[in-house]
Amino acid sequence: MAALRGQQSTLYIPSSVEQEISDYMFHSLPQEACGVVLGEAAAGGIRISRFQPIRNVAPDPLHHFQLEQAEWIRCIFQEPTLIGVFHSHPRTEPLPSLEDIHALPTFAGLLNVYLIGSPVHPIDSTSHNKMNLHAYEIESAKQTPDEGDEGIEYRLQPLQLRMT
Repeated sequence: MAALRGQQSTLYIPSSVEQEISDYMFHSLPQEACGVVLGEAAAGGIRISRFQPIRNVAPDPLHHFQLEQAEWIRCIFQEPTLIGVFHSHPRTEPLPSLEDIHALPTFAGLLNVYLIGSPVHPIDSTSHNKMNLHAYEIESAKQTPDEGDEGIEYRLQPLQLRMT
């Protein structure tokens, strides 16, 4: 998977998986929801095939997320391949927060994708329980050749999201 970093620009997600993520997010409100997505990465894009919810065990789950460790470890070894992490921003737009950026080293060695979902706040009856989902590719760059892992900087680059 690491060899493919930087080569994908599109994330393909079945509408059924997107709906499963959305349902889980709304079920978790007002807390942040979290989980992982599984699938495959190839030069033509990243294809998600499954969502696995994981309990949020953060001390303040209304404003933060922390994956339950045993569930997270099980997902690392599942098939299909672990592709990315999902979490929700229940009260804000699905844009990376400063805390999201600071947490990237936790996931960056294992994952390509960082998904953030937020509820679409209803302005009419047709937008009830809709999710706004943004996808990002986790990119890394060594700041200086002499430094070890401490010299790696992680950032999130927007991915094109396509529902299938």
